[in-house]
Amino acid sequence: MDLKRGDVARKHLAIALVAGAVILLQITLTRILSVLLWYHWAFFSISLAMLGVGAPGVWLALRPPKDAHKVLELSLLAAGLLVPAGVAAIVRGSLFFGDKAILFCLLSLLPAVLALGSAVCLLLMDARGVAIGRRYAFDLLGACVGALLVVPAMSVIPTPLLCAASGLLPLAALLVVRPRSLWLPLLAGVALLVSLVHGRAYSLKHTKTYREVAAMKPIYERWTPTARIAVFDKFMPMGQLGFRWGMGDKSPDAKREYPKQYWIEQDGSAGTPITSFDGDLSKLDYLLEDVTSAGYQLRQPKRVAIVGAGGGRDILTALLAGAEQIDAIELNAGIVEAVRDRFGEFSGGVYTLPGVTALIGEGRSVLTGSESGYDVIQISMIDSWSATAAGAYALSENNLYTVGAFRLYWSKLSDRGVVATSRWMPSSGFGFEVFRLLALVGRALQQEGVADPTRQVVLVRGGPVGTVLMGRQPFDEATLAVLEEACVRHGFRLHRPWVEGDYLGMILRGEVTQLGNTAVSIVAPTDDKPFFFQPYSPFRQVDDAVALRLGFNGNAVSTLRTLMIAMTLTTLVLFFAPFVLARWMKRDHQFWRGSGFFACIGLSFMFVEMSWLQRFVLYLGHPSLATTAALGCMLLGAGLGAMASARIGVRNWQRLGWGAALVIAVFGAALSPVFTETLGWPFAARIGVSVLLITPPAFVMGLFFPLGMVRFGDDGKAWFWAINGAAGVLASVLSLALAMDLGLSFVGYVGAALYLAAWLLASPGCARAHEA
Repeated sequence: MDLKRGDVARKHLAIALVAGAVILLQITLTRILSVLLWYHWAFFSISLAMLGVGAPGVWLALRPPKDAHKVLELSLLAAGLLVPAGVAAIVRGSLFFGDKAILFCLLSLLPAVLALGSAVCLLLMDARGVAIGRRYAFDLLGACVGALLVVPAMSVIPTPLLCAASGLLPLAALLVVRPRSLWLPLLAGVALLVSLVHGRAYSLKHTKTYREVAAMKPIYERWTPTARIAVFDKFMPMGQLGFRWGMGDKSPDAKREYPKQYWIEQDGSAGTPITSFDGDLSKLDYLLEDVTSAGYQLRQPKRVAIVGAGGGRDILTALLAGAEQIDAIELNAGIVEAVRDRFGEFSGGVYTLPGVTALIGEGRSVLTGSESGYDVIQISMIDSWSATAAGAYALSENNLYTVGAFRLYWSKLSDRGVVATSRWMPSSGFGFEVFRLLALVGRALQQEGVADPTRQVVLVRGGPVGTVLMGRQPFDEATLAVLEEACVRHGFRLHRPWVEGDYLGMILRGEVTQLGNTAVSIVAPTDDKPFFFQPYSPFRQVDDAVALRLGFNGNAVSTLRTLMIAMTLTTLVLFFAPFVLARWMKRDHQFWRGSGFFACIGLSFMFVEMSWLQRFVLYLGHPSLATTAALGCMLLGAGLGAMASARIGVRNWQRLGWGAALVIAVFGAALSPVFTETLGWPFAARIGVSVLLITPPAFVMGLFFPLGMVRFGDDGKAWFWAINGAAGVLASVLSLALAMDLGLSFVGYVGAALYLAAWLLASPGCARAHEA
């Protein structure tokens, strides 16, 4: 009996280790692929990797192994060896960009993911009857621990090394299940550790936009949970000195000497300069020739907030304009540390200058807890074109560009303050951004009770960039005269929507919802649909030429639509084609109802997870923190539910399981009002609120898988695991598309409804009706 209990305990620990490896691999691989690929490709590469975790259930259902323990040992050993090999192949060998990189990434890691999926499936199949509840609980709790540890680990360990190191966990699981023969897993583990210490196999030397060759080699590199930071001593955008996002029509003085600049690149696509500063602001007067400085041209500001302070360029602009107090808000602590410490002498200690306060966090979260009275709130060219640590579960999209965000900014202004937001104009290839920004500003002002928003908004254009100024008060003639004089001096173009009465005024009043006769939407994004950068519905066909003009944003949505079709077809072929030939498998009504049940809970868990994770990004103030806290709480609650499933029993669950949908829906409806009341609370208090909001519904969600396995019997467990995984992968794609069209709340409610459908499929009444 003791030996049997010891064997069970070892398998519990083994499945926890493998589950931790899966979650660690998914999250860290998302970060790596975000550097190599545009974020929408990285997202779907992870979805396809998730498909590989569930796929082995099909083949194990068709051909159960004669020696399951031996196959388990081989799967664990293969995973331990193939994970680091696949990571090395991606990091060092993916020299092609675009579509080819996707195929390469999938081929290099697919064997490793299949090995991990085989191990999980075999360990689940090993548990019989109600014992599967405890086994599944350890699977979820292992994933929970992995989710809780991965972000802190990414703060101190380079992400490719951490991703490759996830191969140590299946080797540790092999040691656990094979205690009498240690030499093989120990030898493999030592070899992996040696490769990690050496590190060269996992050193990334190229990105999605450039290769880091000798002529463009970074002088500083650091991986963080938010982005990979690379600093170059050569200024990257066309070698331009005195960098400006948007210049006016006045040509710069060719004889002018500009201070030296370094360039910080995040994930190979989002850049910001570090400007050499010796304390003499007069050398930086060229900064006022950038249209992003338009907010400082109205009057001398005293108190300023900069969202996305980056390399410190906007801080210097505010100081040049005479600001006395500057709150420099930056999401990525690694950038602040690099500029302040590693390049502190070069940058003149820009983050530690008198009057400058560095604040680490998401802009809205920081501003919610700040005092009002800002003369300028500046948001210059802040993008979200990379996959964060949460990207395996939710599209990387920030919450800076929503109606709720701009209502917050407006409420934090002084009586004469302005919000200055800079985005691309049509000639840049991102033609919808300024127009959508105007619609957003107009909607926010209307909800704040402003009868005519056109009187409190002006647009200043310089080159490919437009800066929208939203005033706390209507712009008077004296202020406009000052701004117009500055525009003439720098060659900017000033647009007054209320004077011109043109297209811009119609957008501000909400009279226009799309650009011309295209499907490109300029409807104001909300917190429930925070997809500012996604210009059209994934369910609607858009002309290829229009998508091309929209650049990466248009391509992202086109990719989403294409891959929804590809994922559906791949899933159908991979999971269902074998059963056309497998005539020996019994497929009665119990089999089909069980398949429907596990498809429902696979869809529903991912629907709720995607919806809630995205909403907690705003509440917790950082995408990576949302991953750690929200996903960890969800897995913890589901693990506790699975652990309690044997005590609750199938009969009680069949009688009361309908309440799961109600619990999920009620807690989902409570998120927005609770967030509104507590967003300004200290971080520790918000973590406590998150636990209270997530754990109870996750607990009832965790009951369904193990009790469903008991309800539909042991014979089909491998197949049910496979169909659950296939549905989960489809849900990761479909939930995102639905959220873009119908909102995050809707996706969460669909998840709740699917739990009700699953309960009906498992209820005795459904079985009796079918038999009748």
